[in-house]
Amino acid sequence: MSVSLTLLVSAQGFVLNGGGGTAIRSSMPTVTLFAQGVVLNGGSVPRRSSVPTANLFDTLGKIADYNKKYWSTAAAGLFDDRTARASHVLFGYAKYDDGETRAADLKVAIESGEISFADAAAEFSTCPSAARGGDLGTFKRGAMVPEFDSMVFDEAVSLGVVCGPVKTQFGYHLVQVAERSAKKAS
Repeated sequence: MSVSLTLLVSAQGFVLNGGGGTAIRSSMPTVTLFAQGVVLNGGSVPRRSSVPTANLFDTLGKIADYNKKYWSTAAAGLFDDRTARASHVLFGYAKYDDGETRAADLKVAIESGEISFADAAAEFSTCPSAARGGDLGTFKRGAMVPEFDSMVFDEAVSLGVVCGPVKTQFGYHLVQVAERSAKKAS
């Protein structure tokens, strides 16, 4: 059994055509989903394809959940013109298998005064901002990944306090918000 899907993406949103209703005519690629895998533009499924190890619908659900978070953060950036300046230490997945534990341990060391936040970023962070002591500069709401963005712009987070670990698609972050502009009255 196969299901043919056509996905059209535009500035106004997306249209998904699963074969029912009006056909969508376009030069956009078509995607066919089989039990053995995914085929683009009407190609054929290899005869001895292995069955995917992950459930396709679970994966699609995770993608949809992340996209929902991403678009809500991006939309917030359209209507919220606040800016913030923050620094971070990133324990990237590629280098650190135990990033969450290392981030928590480093947070204790920073809070006890054993090491400064900037020195910690320079020594441990896998982000290019490590060369600047983890400083990300000033950015608008919606410019960062959703988990990071919501923490930085959360009014309950005190300025200058080390927060985290915050898990994102890049790894675990320790974050220090240096400044945040106030919301403008509507």
